[in-house]
Amino acid sequence: MNPKIIKPAILAACLISMAAGLFGMLFCFVFLWSARMEDLVGAGFPFVAGSILFGCGLIGLAITAKENPAAQ
Repeated sequence: MNPKIIKPAILAACLISMAAGLFGMLFCFVFLWSARMEDLVGAGFPFVAGSILFGCGLIGLAITAKENPAAQ
């Protein structure tokens, strides 16, 4: 496969992962201020999952976007 095709696809996947994680965290953030234990548990797990998605997307973006000095 051609790296010029793969790299933009991986960057797009990283950005989509980050957007999905951010959306999940923002959606659950309101429920984290609830006084009910069910809302806290129900919003806590998706919030953690969103932060993992965002973090993995960010790491993947950083690894993919860095310049490779050996390839130049």
